[in-house]
Amino acid sequence: MKPKIWLSVAVFILAAKYMQAQQKVYSLEEVLQKSLQYPSLSAKKELLEQQKLNKKLVQQQALPEIHVQGQQSYGTYQTVPGSFFPLPGIYNSSGSNKNGVGSAIGPNLYTSALLQWDFMQFGRIQKRVAVADSGIGLSGAVLSLEEFRVQSMATRKYFAVLQSAALLNILKADVKRLSGLLQLLESQSGAGLRPGADTLLIKSALLQSQNKINDQQALLETSLLQLASLIGEDTADFSIDTSLYRRFTSERTIMENKSEQHPYLNYLKAAIGVSHAQLEAVKKDVYPSVGLLAGTGVRGSGIEADGNINKNIGALWSNNTGSYLVGVGITWNLSSLFQNKIKQMIASRELAAAKSNYQEGQLQLNTLYATAVARWKQQQQKLADARLAYTSAQQAYDLYTVRYENGLINLIELLQLQKSLQDAESNYITSIASWWNELIDQSEALGNPSFILNAINHN
Repeated sequence: MKPKIWLSVAVFILAAKYMQAQQKVYSLEEVLQKSLQYPSLSAKKELLEQQKLNKKLVQQQALPEIHVQGQQSYGTYQTVPGSFFPLPGIYNSSGSNKNGVGSAIGPNLYTSALLQWDFMQFGRIQKRVAVADSGIGLSGAVLSLEEFRVQSMATRKYFAVLQSAALLNILKADVKRLSGLLQLLESQSGAGLRPGADTLLIKSALLQSQNKINDQQALLETSLLQLASLIGEDTADFSIDTSLYRRFTSERTIMENKSEQHPYLNYLKAAIGVSHAQLEAVKKDVYPSVGLLAGTGVRGSGIEADGNINKNIGALWSNNTGSYLVGVGITWNLSSLFQNKIKQMIASRELAAAKSNYQEGQLQLNTLYATAVARWKQQQQKLADARLAYTSAQQAYDLYTVRYENGLINLIELLQLQKSLQDAESNYITSIASWWNELIDQSEALGNPSFILNAINHN
């Protein structure tokens, strides 16, 4: 029975190691690439494709329109001869070639086709196409802005995982130290060298530290879940390189502010382009349209050649005639001349507002970048101080641990030093997090995700 149990345990261990080996360790660059599969980006891509289709629809407005209609009816006739285009798509001819035919009842057959082509619109179609192009540019800018937003989120979640993992390692190291002290106390207490109360005290501190590990583990799993949701993977299928967190230098070269290429500013530029294109399109609305009209029709009725009316519903199939009409027409909405001035004023105000929004966005991003650089410079000194404090606390704890083992200090003093070391470690990790966050702020202010990648690659 025992060999089977040991075999099961061995298989379980090997399976766990195999699953762990199958986990993909993602770098930040790989996380940023995978975040581009986020659903919100698919929605923005669909809107971009919609704008492209809208452009094709606008371009088709330059093509002729063809309308076809047909009807068979039964009713009264009125002697109103003539041929005309009363409505788009209807070519009508009616009446009899004989005078004096009054109202009567009979069958009617009427089918017609009309071609309407506004071949001269004085540049309106071109301006509408320009509006559609600007809409495509705006949708593309929205997509780029969304990509940048998602990648910024992924970067922050990535470093949140690193920070949580680093804090968890601190707590585990603290538990390891306390466990070592507990083993020492238990052996010394058994030999009568230490009071039993010290053992209880160290057990209490150990249990508190273990509870902190559970809380921190929950925070780490939460951060991993948030990151996993951005890259579309399960937390069991990937991990990240936690050694990156401490790979930094004490100095960094500050990049020149080139926020003019920021995705947000590109979006505002595209909005200016849309407003300008709409203004130019409105200016063209005052011009008339010159078009070609061509129609052909077939009409049958119960009116015989002698002017008499055959009420048989099938009579129209033996008594019908065809005709055509060709003409050139001009349509001009003169009342729009005054309205167009107001429309141009509205479009001009929209353009001015878009330009003001761009200036405001540029000012805000410049301020954000300058602020991030100033905070990062201050964080440099804070990080150096935190590292020195951590190193000093570690050395002091090691020295006092030896003193405690030799009976020169009591357990309360050692636990106080242990708490100081834990605080110094936590403060150091938090300082590192602030250091990275200031770099992320600079990256976001510049609109350049590669800024933080370069900072990592150079470390």
